[in-house]
Amino acid sequence: MMNRQNLNVGDDSRHPAGRGEVLAWMIILWAGITLVLTAFLLWIGQPVSGSALWLGLAVALSATWKLVPDRCVWLPAVLGLVAASTFGTFALEWLYDFSGDGQEYHVPGILALAQGWNPFHSPQLAVWNPGFESGVTSGIYIQHYAKGAWLLAAATFRGSGLLEGSKIWNLLYPLATLLVAQAFLRRMGLTRVWSWGLAFAVAANPVSVYQLPSFYVDGQLASLFTLVLLFSLDYFRQPATRTLFLVAVSLVLLVNIKFTGLVYAVFLAAGLAGGAWLWKKRVGLRSYFLMTGMALLVAVIGVGYQPYITNTLQQGHPFYPALGREDGRNVQWRSAPPAFLAMNRVEKMAYSLSSRSSGSSGMPVWKIPFSLDKQELYAFFAVDAHYGGFGPWFGGMLLMLLGLPWMLRSRASRLVAGVGLLVILTGLLNPEAWWARLSPQFWLVLPLLIVIAVLNQATWLRRGAAVVLIALVVNTLMVGAANWGRAIQKNLAFRNQLAPLSAAPEAGVRVKIPLRFRLVTEYRLLGRGIDYRLASSLNCSQPLLFSYPESNRSVACLQD
Repeated sequence: MMNRQNLNVGDDSRHPAGRGEVLAWMIILWAGITLVLTAFLLWIGQPVSGSALWLGLAVALSATWKLVPDRCVWLPAVLGLVAASTFGTFALEWLYDFSGDGQEYHVPGILALAQGWNPFHSPQLAVWNPGFESGVTSGIYIQHYAKGAWLLAAATFRGSGLLEGSKIWNLLYPLATLLVAQAFLRRMGLTRVWSWGLAFAVAANPVSVYQLPSFYVDGQLASLFTLVLLFSLDYFRQPATRTLFLVAVSLVLLVNIKFTGLVYAVFLAAGLAGGAWLWKKRVGLRSYFLMTGMALLVAVIGVGYQPYITNTLQQGHPFYPALGREDGRNVQWRSAPPAFLAMNRVEKMAYSLSSRSSGSSGMPVWKIPFSLDKQELYAFFAVDAHYGGFGPWFGGMLLMLLGLPWMLRSRASRLVAGVGLLVILTGLLNPEAWWARLSPQFWLVLPLLIVIAVLNQATWLRRGAAVVLIALVVNTLMVGAANWGRAIQKNLAFRNQLAPLSAAPEAGVRVKIPLRFRLVTEYRLLGRGIDYRLASSLNCSQPLLFSYPESNRSVACLQD
């Protein structure tokens, strides 16, 4: 059981940095250094280079060796990083991203950067390559959205030669979160079973799980938000320069994931600093203010110059086009009916969490807590479930534990409840927080409530927490099984669809591709060695449909 006093003063002598924690540091430093190096190249007029990926890895390994010069710790961590990144890269390379947004602007954005586009010096795609812009329908998003995830993926693609494999950060970030959370909970006094179980619950955010095979970035945001939170709490527990540096690196990555990353990062860092001051954890607080402030400046002005500064200069605010289009309405206005969107953000969140998991754009449908049917699991075939997006059991489990902060009066439980309240408030900064992927950090509320239950001396309450934790893990596994199973099924079908095209004679294939997916689909056809000709219309006796989503499939005809 957790020692409550350990929440206030830690003793690292009992739990020095282990292999898992050092592996997590390697991941975060590798990503952060690669991103900064890539941004530096763009600043000096050079294109994205794969050398940034390998130089970033070398610096990360050297830095962790300086921090933990124990070969029995450092070398296994290196081997773990090699194994995780190698296996993950090749597994994800096999899984094509068939999501709408992934094919429409995430992959084209990565390809543009990898092919030499420098948005710092040439923000408009048409200026760099008119032919490229004519091949996409979402150039506005590619030009104006935050590019941290794309820059890192482009460097990974250039360094490895594997485009789909550059989704590896979707796996490495949650892995780092798992290992950091487990080490932190052990230092807080939890047993190995509790620390690993809760760490898995923290890291296996369903948004990260169902976005793993795609280029969506909300799962990455969830992991980086959690890492900033964990590193910050660890720093206030026992200030250390290395921990503060990891906070800064995680902030730079978080800010450049997407626009909401900047908002969440500022509010989270400020809220944690304010909470530390109120709880009289003021040792190192000034350094925290200075370091996080500097990290935010580097993230916005340096790494995120394009789009944060360029958007402000061109459009009057940094968040164009997420705000400022569609007659002033939020860009999510098509995703739910007006009657639902007219509710306040708390009402929408309550409705969504209490409703059946669904990708529907209609009104949410109330459900009996813990009820389940296959239609709910079908919602997780896609990467952006609208309602009930944290899994079919999340709402019921949350309802069970919501009263805990008011039942328990210990200092430790109040501290954890305060952290949970801060997480909720950061999520509600987004008026569309009801959509899980737009405020994925809300998932953390349930693991935090479980921690509060574990802090209590009552045996029945701790046993109840164990039941909820098991249910939480099962909830995540159901989401993962549905999504990954569907992703594998689509990829097998896609390869079968392309088999006759691959066997066709030279110039024997004519294809018609939806414009919004043309760039990605052509890249995949060329990658599989298919000699094709584009056609605006097809007239053949047996047209062959291929690729996904099913509503916008490409069509091929074989020459008679």
